[in-house]
Amino acid sequence: MARPEERYATVVLPFVLAVAALTLVAVFSLSIAATLRAYVGGESHWSKGQKAAIASLQRYLVTADEQDYAQFQSELAVPLSDMRARREMDQQQMDWDVVREGFLGGRNAEEDVRGMVWLYRNFKDIYLMARAITYWEHSDEHLLRLRELGERVHGMPPAARRAPVVLLEIQEIDRRLTPLAIGFAAAINDAARQVSTALLAVLLLAAAVLAWSGNSYLRRSFARRERLLQQLRQSEAEAFAEKELVQVTLGSIADAVITTDREQRVSYSNRNAEQMLGMSGADMLGRPLDQVCRLEGEGGALHLLAADGTLLPVDRSVAPIHAPDGAAIGQVIVLHDASEARRHAAQLSYQATHDELTDILNRREFERRLRELLAALRQGSGGEHAVLYLDLDRFKIINDTSGHAAGDELIKQVSQLLQATLRERDIVGRLGGDEFGIMLTLCSHEDALRVAEKVRKAVVDLHFAWGVRSYRIGVSIGLVLLDSRSSSLKEVMKAADAACYMAKEKGRNRIHLYSDDDAELSVRQTEMEAVSRIRAALENDRFCLHLQTIAPLRGGRAHAEVLVRMLDEQGGLVPPMAFIPAAERYDLMPLLDRWVIRHAFEALAQQPPGTSWAINLSGASVCDEGLLEFVLEQQRRTGVALEDVCFEITETVAVANLAQAATLIQDLQAQGARFALDDFGAGMSSFAYLKHLPVDYVKIDGSFIKGILHNPTERAMVESINQIAHVMGKQTIAEFVEDDAVLACLRAMGVDFAQGYGVGRPEPLQAARQADKEVAL
Repeated sequence: MARPEERYATVVLPFVLAVAALTLVAVFSLSIAATLRAYVGGESHWSKGQKAAIASLQRYLVTADEQDYAQFQSELAVPLSDMRARREMDQQQMDWDVVREGFLGGRNAEEDVRGMVWLYRNFKDIYLMARAITYWEHSDEHLLRLRELGERVHGMPPAARRAPVVLLEIQEIDRRLTPLAIGFAAAINDAARQVSTALLAVLLLAAAVLAWSGNSYLRRSFARRERLLQQLRQSEAEAFAEKELVQVTLGSIADAVITTDREQRVSYSNRNAEQMLGMSGADMLGRPLDQVCRLEGEGGALHLLAADGTLLPVDRSVAPIHAPDGAAIGQVIVLHDASEARRHAAQLSYQATHDELTDILNRREFERRLRELLAALRQGSGGEHAVLYLDLDRFKIINDTSGHAAGDELIKQVSQLLQATLRERDIVGRLGGDEFGIMLTLCSHEDALRVAEKVRKAVVDLHFAWGVRSYRIGVSIGLVLLDSRSSSLKEVMKAADAACYMAKEKGRNRIHLYSDDDAELSVRQTEMEAVSRIRAALENDRFCLHLQTIAPLRGGRAHAEVLVRMLDEQGGLVPPMAFIPAAERYDLMPLLDRWVIRHAFEALAQQPPGTSWAINLSGASVCDEGLLEFVLEQQRRTGVALEDVCFEITETVAVANLAQAATLIQDLQAQGARFALDDFGAGMSSFAYLKHLPVDYVKIDGSFIKGILHNPTERAMVESINQIAHVMGKQTIAEFVEDDAVLACLRAMGVDFAQGYGVGRPEPLQAARQADKEVAL
């Protein structure tokens, strides 16, 4: 009989050899195929570069634009870089850096370079590779000719470049290069196909070997199975005869083990069963199982009633006992003392539902119970309930001045105070940090207000001492009344949080009752939703730029104002008033302003020279000490001349932050930037401020422009602003210009620029490329 090692080698070795061979061939073939694909991709870049170079050179013949000639050189550098790499690979002592730089210059991927070099150096004399290389070499000759022609054309006078013979020579080179590129691609593709064919043949051969090995293995397995079945039947008979030995083994098991016969009478019990049941084995033998082992409960609540009357938590498992012929001859019952396991499980369950610091409900369990309460209300259980959302006032001061230990102790004392103040059926939980939630169950709405005030007063009366310091705190409470009309958990918690926020907004240490028609809460919730959308839009780059033309009325050059628009998840435009107020309220304007500055500079760098744009700055950005360096960083990164940038600051912002605004204006004007004072007349309207704000433009607020034709007072104000601004050396811009009549009136007054729907509506950046060209008005 063969040894196990020999049988293993006989069965497994063919499989191992076949799989190893298949793996090696597959890896080798796939490496070659991948490298061939890299050459195909390189040929694509080569061909595109050659075509683009010829197109740029032809365009240069017509335009004589140096950018076209530079484009010709840039595109021609791609195939020429591949040529340098090939020539270096032909050297016996190859310079790896030269080859690598050549292939990278040919726009080949970094990870493909080693494979391309390996394939060329080792297989360049193989027929398929040799044929492709021949095409390559011939192509390089024409590329050198094209480079020489480009240099010659560049040196010609403009009239000589347009000679037909020059264009014909370019076309002749293109005509010769095209079939060479096609031939190179075809040769590489032929090589890839043949590699695939070879791989398929190897796979078929490996499959045949595996099939033969599998057949041999199955035949031996069936024979071995028959022998094992015979041995198994013999082993079962021997096991049945060794029953006594098995019982000895059962006696050593730590659990209680009891076996019964067909009539469910006890036939065996080990020592642990005797101890657990409080009876000797002799007393149990032959008695019905239900008289000996009395169990109460089911599943995880199963208990054993011991002889002394105590209940012991147990886990039970039952398995039948079969004779050699398969007939059931009894069963074996195993009882495991589950006291420790259930105690541990109960502890884990408690920890999962209670806050570790305060020992009251955590947020998850509080919300679960509130969800159950809301479900009962929706099912018509009736009753009135309420939810309180508590946020401690001045907690951060204590936490920052006395440390986290003091903060933790205060949280524990407040939780104990809340439990002592509330009724037994009320539910209190810690929602996080210094926030608590209270469910007042079966509590009328009038009583809910009374309990909320009782809680507030109890917290105010708490004198918290830590070391030598003593603190008094308050609490802001949001109150939501629940009834059968109450909505989901999410909406209730959202309403309670919003009400608590309003309590803080109105001065802290007070109660705010939530109401569906509460206008202040509605505005706050709308703003909070807008904040979430703004943050998501910033993270996902879902903002875009629009331009609105600012047209000259007395000659000069037009420019444009940059306007930011937000896109929703479906790509639709969100009106500015739907997100700008929320961004200002919740300090998001500096982030938004920086997004606009960065993208506006990037876009302005792509515009024709002389294009000028105006960018708005919020009050928060004007006070941002890092804004100046950020603007200069964008200027250095994009190369935009600050002479082409005008920053707009509203009159209200400038006056409210006069010192910071003046400093920012002076610093950026020193770098060449210009400034406009926006919405002049809508705020303080004091010309004295203009002496302290060295702006270049004064934008007259549109509220005056709208009534200029029919209201003498507003017309006089516009004339005054325009005249005084001119005396101070500043130019004026009229906003909200709607029609030609207003334009004519402004031109007659001597206003310098106009902006509004009568001049041009805001347009997406891509559609407003001509916004800075002169507008004939």
